[in-house]
Amino acid sequence: MAKAARIATADMTSLGKLVRSFAFLGCVLCCVVLLLTLIHKLLPLLQLLLPLAISWWFWQRHRTEQSRQQKRLRTVFYRLLREYNGQIMLLDFAMTAEMPAIVARRYLDSRAQEFAAHFEVTEQGDVVYVFSSLQLARSQPTVAPSALPLDDATVSALPASLTQVELAKRLGVAAKTISRKKHSPLLSDWSQTRDPDGVGWSYAAQTQRFSPMSDRSSTQLEKAP
Repeated sequence: MAKAARIATADMTSLGKLVRSFAFLGCVLCCVVLLLTLIHKLLPLLQLLLPLAISWWFWQRHRTEQSRQQKRLRTVFYRLLREYNGQIMLLDFAMTAEMPAIVARRYLDSRAQEFAAHFEVTEQGDVVYVFSSLQLARSQPTVAPSALPLDDATVSALPASLTQVELAKRLGVAAKTISRKKHSPLLSDWSQTRDPDGVGWSYAAQTQRFSPMSDRSSTQLEKAP
C-alpha cells in the first residue's frame, strides 16, 4: 500500500511538471503571436521610421566625426602658430594634420581670411601663411638690441655674413625656420634671443646672406680691411 502511494505521488509530480511545461509553452506561443500581430500592424510605420532612424544615426556620426576633425585641426593650427611665431608653411600643416594639400590650403585660406593674414612664397616655392597680428603681439623683444653690450673680442669674432644653413646652425634651429623668418621685420629681434652672443641678424635679398645687426659689430666690420 505504501508502494502504491509512492507511485501515485510520483505520477502526480510528473503530471504537475508536464502541466507547467505546457502552460509555459502556451505563454511563449501567445507572446510570439501577440508580437507578430503587433509587428504586422506597425509594419507600415516601421518601414517609414527605420530609414529615418538609420539616416539620423549616420548623420549624428558624421557630425561627431566632423567636430572631432575640426578640433584636431584647430589644435594643430594653434600649435604651429605658437611654434613658428605666427608663420605656417602649407607643407608643414598638411604633413602635421595628415591631410591632402588641397584640403589644408582651403583650411588655411579660411583661417587667413578670419585673421586678416597673408601668404608668401619662398625661394623654394613653399607657401607660407603669415599671421602678422599674432606675430607682432607675441614677438616683442624683452631686451632691446642696444641693451646687450658686446666686448671687442666678440665683435671681432663675428662673421661678416652667414648663409641660411650657417645661421640656422648658429641659432640652433632648422634651416626651414630661418627660411620662414628671413623676410620678417622681426628677424633681428627673434635671432637675437637665440644667438649665443646676443646678436641680431638681418637678411639681404641681393646676396641671399645674413649679416649681424649690432651697432658695434657693424662699426667694426666697416672698419675692417
